[in-house]
Amino acid sequence: MKPVTEITTTELANILTKITASTVVNITYLVDDARSKVVKGNKQVQKLVNITHVYLNHNYTKKVQNLTGDSSFVAYEMKGKTRISSTLLQADKTKELMIDGKVLKSQTVHNLAYFHNGEEITEKQGEELNLWTPSYYKHIEKQTMGRGSVDVEDDFNIINTYLSRIVKIKIQGIEYTIIKG
Repeated sequence: MKPVTEITTTELANILTKITASTVVNITYLVDDARSKVVKGNKQVQKLVNITHVYLNHNYTKKVQNLTGDSSFVAYEMKGKTRISSTLLQADKTKELMIDGKVLKSQTVHNLAYFHNGEEITEKQGEELNLWTPSYYKHIEKQTMGRGSVDVEDDFNIINTYLSRIVKIKIQGIEYTIIKG
């Protein structure tokens, strides 16, 4: 078993900035659950997520063009974020850094755990505690990428996760645990 290296978000940003080729990383991160109710400005449920194949350095416009054959497709301008490098974005308001990754539909995203007030809960407990918004209970058809132009079987997702929310990341065979600092 390979040792795990502890690094700060600043050190992680330095590593990610140097990656310029297509690279696959494995990420575990903690994020607010979008389906959760908000109380006094705070989401009530957070989730720990693991994605085994996050692709770095995949240009959104080119990816849609390649998948659809439509060379005229152009992505809309990002709002609220500024590109720092091919792998990093910065939130305009908070100045926090985010990883810019693509997740193929065929890749699995694992929700490892849900949390409410720092305590682990199940989705069923979230229902019992009335923590989910009404949209949690509705099935909503998601439009595919490229404003619906990408075929369902070729669809992919974009993740822009704050570096400060990453718990672990495996890059080029090295696993890093992110520490505060």
